Amino acid sequence: MTGMDRTVASERVPTGAVTAPFPEWPEAGAARPPKPPAGVVVAVGLGIVAVLVLALVVGGGRPTSGAPGLTQAGPLVDWGLPVATLAGRIAALGTVGTLLFAAVLLPGSGRTLPAASRRALRVASGWALAWAVSTVVGALLTLSRLIGVPPASVPASSVGTFVTDLPAGRAAVVVTAAAVVLALVARRCTRALGAALLLAVAVTGLVVPAVLTGHSAAADDHVLAVTTLSVHVVAATAWIGGLLALVVHGRNREDLPPAAGRFSALALACFVASGASGLLSAWLLVGGLPWGADVLGSGYGWLLLGKTAALVVLGAFGWHHRRRTLPLLRAGQPGAFRRFAAVEMVVMLATVALAVALAASPPPAAGAPPAQAGVTGVQPAASTPPTSAVEDMSGHDHGELSVAVLIDETRFHVSAPVPPGARVTVHNSTRTEVTITADDGSFDVVVPGRTLTTFPAPEEPGTYPFTSRHSTSFADVLVVR
Repeated sequence: MTGMDRTVASERVPTGAVTAPFPEWPEAGAARPPKPPAGVVVAVGLGIVAVLVLALVVGGGRPTSGAPGLTQAGPLVDWGLPVATLAGRIAALGTVGTLLFAAVLLPGSGRTLPAASRRALRVASGWALAWAVSTVVGALLTLSRLIGVPPASVPASSVGTFVTDLPAGRAAVVVTAAAVVLALVARRCTRALGAALLLAVAVTGLVVPAVLTGHSAAADDHVLAVTTLSVHVVAATAWIGGLLALVVHGRNREDLPPAAGRFSALALACFVASGASGLLSAWLLVGGLPWGADVLGSGYGWLLLGKTAALVVLGAFGWHHRRRTLPLLRAGQPGAFRRFAAVEMVVMLATVALAVALAASPPPAAGAPPAQAGVTGVQPAASTPPTSAVEDMSGHDHGELSVAVLIDETRFHVSAPVPPGARVTVHNSTRTEVTITADDGSFDVVVPGRTLTTFPAPEEPGTYPFTSRHSTSFADVLVVR
């Protein structure tokens, strides 16, 4: 729902509304409104996953078969990664929403939080635990897909490289740490100030991946793109998570009307911020306006239009809330509000699935070789290095998370130039220990079989031919510029 509610107490209740004292509220001590049946929850969950799969197919983010000779992690990893990402997003919005409910929507008037807010914080602990687990699983699947081996076969040395040298790995560590702190502390929190501090920790966990990874992290205007994406993620999460928490935890007649009133104003701000920042992010990513057939006619463009349409629909839902369900809620009839908010939540979760697919899909402007994992600020190569064979990197070219040098049974593969001093990511897909040895001695790296490693690129721009001591037939060129 979007917050558009500034109605004064004297606002008229819609025709037909019953104004008797809380006719739809249970009497004191009576059971609360029943929770949705488990079958309904499972059906909604399966529907959201179906939206994700369909969006991946439309947007071009679905897994593809790799080039011959290159190792693959398998379809379970390829399809499991976006599902784990979606699970992490939902757990994150559940965490932020319940903390928002306690800290902002229903903080109470005293130093101690009301009972409903304390219950929400205990639930936030469970959401945060799910967020941490989803993040760890997603990170492992990301690394597994990157180096083309099943999760059980990922070597410990590659895990160490991933979490220390690659932005995606460092982001996973920060998010997991923040989620674990929330899981341990939230259930013991009883004060509004403590809930606000926990909310700040959760927002940090939301922003870090936007800063370190994703399409916007490699955009030309890095600071503006990352800031815009961060605003978009925080606004959308607060909006969706806040409504979910409001419906689940605002179940008493004393709690729901004031909490809904506060959420109304917050949701309006989130609606405007998420819409404006989403449009600006897309503008920065695909090279400005006007968007032609190359953008709107692409799978990425279709997903972008789908998200825009969903935003318009949710805006209409907010208008309906203001005109109809909120006045009924204040009149003591919460049934219409709950039913309409439940439908709204389904649309919101489907939009989250679209967002996950959009992040996994190549933008139309990304026709050049991709940026490299662990290389901050790298730009797509304008041309192929003069003496380097840039071959098919299918299975290891994952947008901003890619290997710069891939080693297979026959040769080196160099995907694109790197900036001076950047961390160059190398994956040896063979079982043989290989070296990457520059002719001028500027770098000499030992790469064990089936591992991922990094090394610093030379500080001076130029071309750096390199070979391997294990075989003179392995030779290529690293371009630094």
